[in-house]
Amino acid sequence: MNKNTISGMVILMFALIYTIMAFRLPASSSNTAVIGPSVFPAAIGILLIITSIMLIGKGWLEQRQQHGKTEPENPMEEEEEKQDPKKVFVLSLLLLGYVLLFFPLGYLLSTALFILSVTMFLDREHWIRNVIYSLAFPGIIYLVFDRVLAVYLPLGPLG
Repeated sequence: MNKNTISGMVILMFALIYTIMAFRLPASSSNTAVIGPSVFPAAIGILLIITSIMLIGKGWLEQRQQHGKTEPENPMEEEEEKQDPKKVFVLSLLLLGYVLLFFPLGYLLSTALFILSVTMFLDREHWIRNVIYSLAFPGIIYLVFDRVLAVYLPLGPLG
């Protein structure tokens, strides 16, 4: 199996868990809500499932094409494409932690911690930018969902 197949399978596993959890969100307590709180998370989960299946398919196609070749066309390109298994494992653990902490900590805290941990793991040199991203992104998304779309995300201990 190549990196696309493995990545697609890992993402598919998380996407399935995420989508199941999205569909289990409680119904809106407001009678005026046009759409329920699970619509957008479920849509994101379904899109993630679709793209992970496409990634698995791409990996299988690449594997079939490479099966007939004995030597890569560009050896330097082959080396650049190798994934660091440690990095993939750590990122998978961070994603699992995000999924598990989403409801207990709420959207804002869990998303901020997830973005901060991923960005710090991948690029420690730009820690100020990482902190700004991890605070700004969840805040903006929360305001859009809460104020514009009237879809209430779990707040956890902040609620």
